[in-house]
Amino acid sequence: MLSREGMLREAAPLGLTPTPSPPHKGEGGASPPMPCRRPVGCRRFRNPLPLVGRGKGWGSGRRALPTAIVAAALLLVFAPPAFAAAPCPPGTADYPPFYQSADLVDSAIAKVADYPASTEKLTGITVPHHLLADRLVALGFKAASGFSYKRIVILTPDHFRGTQKPFATTTRGFEEIDGQVTTDVAAVAELLKAGAWIEESCLFGRDHGIRAMLPFVRRYFPDTPIVPVAMSVYAARADWDRMAAALAPLVDRETLVVESTDFSHYLPEHEARRHDQQTLNVIASGSLDAIAALKQPEHADSVGLLYTQIRLQKQLFGAAPLVIANQNSQHYSTAHVDSTTSYLVILFGAFGRGYNDPPLPETQAYYFAGDVNFGRAMKKVLLDEETAKRVADEILARTRGRPLIVNLEGVILPNVPEAIDDMTLAMPADLALSWLKRLNVAGAGLANNHALDLGPSGYTETTRALDEAGIRWFGQGDVLEMPGLDVVGLSDIDTNGSEHIDLLTPALLDRLVRPDARRPVVAFVHWGREYIAEPSPRERELADQMRLRSVAAIIGAHPHVASAGVTALAGGDVAEVYSLGNFLFDQSAERASGTMVELRVFDAGTVFMRLIPLPNFFDMGKG
Repeated sequence: MLSREGMLREAAPLGLTPTPSPPHKGEGGASPPMPCRRPVGCRRFRNPLPLVGRGKGWGSGRRALPTAIVAAALLLVFAPPAFAAAPCPPGTADYPPFYQSADLVDSAIAKVADYPASTEKLTGITVPHHLLADRLVALGFKAASGFSYKRIVILTPDHFRGTQKPFATTTRGFEEIDGQVTTDVAAVAELLKAGAWIEESCLFGRDHGIRAMLPFVRRYFPDTPIVPVAMSVYAARADWDRMAAALAPLVDRETLVVESTDFSHYLPEHEARRHDQQTLNVIASGSLDAIAALKQPEHADSVGLLYTQIRLQKQLFGAAPLVIANQNSQHYSTAHVDSTTSYLVILFGAFGRGYNDPPLPETQAYYFAGDVNFGRAMKKVLLDEETAKRVADEILARTRGRPLIVNLEGVILPNVPEAIDDMTLAMPADLALSWLKRLNVAGAGLANNHALDLGPSGYTETTRALDEAGIRWFGQGDVLEMPGLDVVGLSDIDTNGSEHIDLLTPALLDRLVRPDARRPVVAFVHWGREYIAEPSPRERELADQMRLRSVAAIIGAHPHVASAGVTALAGGDVAEVYSLGNFLFDQSAERASGTMVELRVFDAGTVFMRLIPLPNFFDMGKG
């Protein structure tokens, strides 16, 4: 491991080294108390990141990074408080440059040159501040760069305990290598009026939490002033709420809120993956209580900043979080690392039909939809050419033609008998198969109470038709293996009209236990009671048993009505959507509803779930 002096020598040729400075003094000249010397929290300091890394661009190969670049990144992550803190500049002068060269930022921006900016105006982003993950920092800023803003609020941890108050800000500007980043002095002055719990401080001069953001602000938003806000590690939830309330008058749709946060800290990769999945599930749920219950630094270096960001976005804009990247520092090393850091990139916005949603090579996106039957009255709707086009366009605008997994209710037949009763679900093969292909259905779930409506021979007819059409299917206890993801079909309900219920036994649930623990598992389960969107004690117990078998997500169907949101179970161990409701099914909005799940699978072995509301497609053809 390089010493501090060694890192300085290695980084100097690139000009990335922050200029050494004396120990920090506050505005009044007194040094703040230092209860421990580790930047965040007081756990035992462990080895820093290894000096090997990922190849350039989007490539997946690993190679040694130039030692100077890694050394510079390590300085930002692991520099001791006495080195990182800075005195106030003279008078009202701006903070001097933190970097001596723009090479690292130039490299990061070049890595995302082909990534398009969001076509929907974002109201917030969350990005790392460890420049080992420089591409991810650039990714968040690039996503937001398609629009201009009147101000940018930057939320950063106070890594080195530069303030004795819960929060600090500054009216000073910042000099960067290629120009100045100005501070919105009027907005900061308003913030300072909020109470004695926030003070003006010079901690921002040497804290990498903000200084790693500013070169990207300067490049992507060169004329936009900032409002810097640093949160103390000692700030409590009541303080987070106060800050959110104080920021609210300053934050509108012309403001971008940038949260500078790294996630799980000081854990080996497998432990970090588990904590990251909990964090991702809690973010998906949007529950402020669940976010507040996350642990620091096991889940994030500043849980309070995540809470403040999500509260602002939710209450001011109704903005949904969309996690587009999750990596761990082990990703940059070919050698085992026992103390890692994880990174997320989160976008906040409306993400409607107009959102371009550019894919990342290291991320898979799958869509899950509820009950589908192409027979009965739904057949008449879909045989109308104009209505069929509208329905297909609405669906593909949401999935963008990416793989779709559905709950296929009923039997596929070459010809459906006219005399078949309405409670026996059957559908014509030509219509069903053409629509499954049209929507890019990658998996047809047959673990439900209608797949055997015509007995084993009907089931065989369905699977034969799907096989011949090249459409994959999975039944009770079967595993649908997708790139990066395993989906297990389960049903707790027997054939329609049968008195047999509670089908899911421990042996069937054990199908959820997969040999490769690095691959996330989704339970796609048929359960519950029709037209009731809340689980009964039976479903709650089943969900807990699935959690104990380490599923990442539970996605349910059968009730014909959709759940209102994602639920994070057991502190985020599992994300659950109890019911997707209907997808393509002949029930009107007065009686039924539907939603779709988008599931992003990251190469870190984690997933992020979000709900996409759906119109009632059956009603589209009734007029």
